[in-house]
Amino acid sequence: MDHKEDRELLRKVGFAEVEMNQLSRLRRDHNEKARLEAIANHRRLEFIRWLVRVGKLSEQIA
Repeated sequence: MDHKEDRELLRKVGFAEVEMNQLSRLRRDHNEKARLEAIANHRRLEFIRWLVRVGKLSEQIA
């Protein structure tokens, strides 16, 4: 489904234009949060890889 079809379906089931706009903002905000979390997770993994590469982190118990 595309954006236009989604809005038409919501309209058919009784959503007002303002409600559809709120849902769009909520979806956009959620997607942005998920994108930022993915970036942060990637950076954490890169840092851990660097720690292993330089010998600061290993599987051995100190």
